[in-house]
Amino acid sequence: MQFRVETVISRAGGAYVLARQLGVGEFSLAEQPHLGGVPVARWLSQPRALMPDGAPDTSIFAFHLVSPSDAAKLVSGQLVELA
Repeated sequence: MQFRVETVISRAGGAYVLARQLGVGEFSLAEQPHLGGVPVARWLSQPRALMPDGAPDTSIFAFHLVSPSDAAKLVSGQLVELA
C-alpha cells in the first residue's frame, strides 16, 4: 500500500510518522513492517484529523518508528510503500 508522508514528529522517547493512505482499500501490517524501508512498530493509530469540510479524515495514520534516529530518513511529501 502506498502512503505520502505528511509529517515526521520526534519527541522524547520516540518518533512518529503521520502518513496519508493513497490507495483505496484495507491493508495489514506484516510481521516486521517497514514504511519506506524504515522499520515501524506492529501497531498504528488514526489521529483525530479533519477534512476541510469538517468530516473525519480517515486516510491519515500514525506509525511509530522502531528507531527514533530513522526519523531523518522520511520527509514530508515523500511517497513510501508499506511492506
